Amino acid sequence: MRSLKFSVLDAFDDLRTGGFARPAAEKFGGAWLACFLVMARGNVLAAFSFEHAFLASVCGIVSAAVAVALLAQMDRTIDSAARQATISAIATFIGDIFAHPSHFPPQWAEPTITAVVSGGIAIALWHAKRWANSKGIFSGRPGSSAA
Repeated sequence: MRSLKFSVLDAFDDLRTGGFARPAAEKFGGAWLACFLVMARGNVLAAFSFEHAFLASVCGIVSAAVAVALLAQMDRTIDSAARQATISAIATFIGDIFAHPSHFPPQWAEPTITAVVSGGIAIALWHAKRWANSKGIFSGRPGSSAA
């Protein structure tokens, strides 16, 4: 029988590091942002259209699915910035290929650039989570690793 949760964060156990929802959401967000930015080709204001958001969403969904498939096969007790960047880059590369044809030649160029940007976002997120954990932002206790 499930017990009553007293913390808002405790109500979302699958969003913790033990489940797949949190990594999937992180990989979706990173891939979506990377695809959106690279697809805009520098003109971010012109990219705010339903078509661009839809294509970035397809890239993000496929990337999240690939990332979960990879994570399901891995030892998830080990975590590093390089590992997160590699998973994000591979998943985003595949997601970008599925989402749309490249906007500039050769065909693999745009997915590669999108993958590198997504890897950079993953590294930034990894360091931000470590910093937040060291400050106790998620748990209310300095130095805890509740998130």
